[in-house]
Amino acid sequence: MYWHHMKNKNHTIDRKKNIESNSVVSRRLAALCVKEVMEKNLPLQQVISSQKDYVTLESRDRAFVRLIVATTFRRMGQINSVLKPFLRQTPPKLIYAALQTATAQIIYLGTPPHAAVGETVAMLKGRNSSKGFANLTNAVLRKVVDSGKKLAAQEPPKINIPPWLLGEWESDYGRQACRKFSTQLTQEPPLDVTVKSTEGMWAHKLGGKAIARNSVRLKKIGDITELEGFSEGEWWAQDIAASIPVRLLEPLTGKRVLDMCAAPGGKTMQLISLGAEVTALDRSISRLERVKENLKRTNLSASVICRDALEWVPSGDLYDSVLLDAPCTATGTFRRHPDVLYNRKPKDLSNLIKIQDQLLSKSASFVKPGGTLIYSTCSLLLAEGKPRIDKFLKRNSHFSLEVITNIDGLDLPPSAFEGGFVRTLPHYLSEEGGMDGFFIAKMKRSSSC
Repeated sequence: MYWHHMKNKNHTIDRKKNIESNSVVSRRLAALCVKEVMEKNLPLQQVISSQKDYVTLESRDRAFVRLIVATTFRRMGQINSVLKPFLRQTPPKLIYAALQTATAQIIYLGTPPHAAVGETVAMLKGRNSSKGFANLTNAVLRKVVDSGKKLAAQEPPKINIPPWLLGEWESDYGRQACRKFSTQLTQEPPLDVTVKSTEGMWAHKLGGKAIARNSVRLKKIGDITELEGFSEGEWWAQDIAASIPVRLLEPLTGKRVLDMCAAPGGKTMQLISLGAEVTALDRSISRLERVKENLKRTNLSASVICRDALEWVPSGDLYDSVLLDAPCTATGTFRRHPDVLYNRKPKDLSNLIKIQDQLLSKSASFVKPGGTLIYSTCSLLLAEGKPRIDKFLKRNSHFSLEVITNIDGLDLPPSAFEGGFVRTLPHYLSEEGGMDGFFIAKMKRSSSC
């Protein structure tokens, strides 16, 4: 009996140690991810998937890592302002990232201070390279506990947008719009899913709200793979703004459509579900594997081709429609991917614009006479929108702009359709949780050439 008691007691102790260990590992990973994104200008998803310890964590701990990192990027301007008076000089990058992520926990996540401080310090003590900064970290975080919330509240949310982007957006959209952008940034966004069948039915099953035809918005997300209908392939995650390009191509039954730059496959699945015969083209083998996985899960089929669109020549007939969701800064996705505000730099824009122009020019050769070309970017930078279309139309007189005035089943303000394009902004549908920023243009090829 005694042995049994001791065995159980030891098991409890070991389990507690493991939990504590996982907690420390989670905080270390969060700090590492912030450091890597800032240092290497890489997307968080790429950074986090390269961390070996991440895949060994339980789903709860992985979610905790993502929550810490996302909150740090959502509030980075305010977090930096809080830390600044407590540091005589900037510490090494990993140490500073640890301070940032711990501050995010203390001020914005409601983490008990003893846990946020104690386990961050333990994290540093566990690594020889950072042991010497444990005392500094402890001292700084104690000050954050005492006065961090008050200091953070003194800074406006717009400080969380990097200065170069804030300058661009205030010039393009005005200060009032940017204040709305910054409000959306500080809020955890809902999850939109595109469903194969009746949106009302799936809104009921998933506990969400139908916000447009075939689109449901979920407030409480958790692990989406555990939700009803996921494993059966009845729906897939897709922001409502990202569904607009395909909506502009309807009706699609029996139409041959080329989805350029198709990965990860949301628009491909949407096209197929609406009756199109789809060719999914992308140059990335790894990203196309994700497309194939999504198609398999949803029991949808497409011709999947791994080629650089600039070099590819279709073997059969030209397409009724071509959808070019072009590579871009992705700055319009900051609600869901706040790290994009920091892994993009001004110098990225010129290279991306060049690629966009090249892909637009190439896409014209894939459209049959009388066919349709859709160009879209999930960017809030104006340079990635209308100027690209103006340049394209000037060089391709056999194409003309089709003016868009509304989107069936989606309630957007008139400002979304200025100039005959679609421009969605993060604060549209704000009462429902906002939407991604997109630019979308629809063009028609002349039937005579």
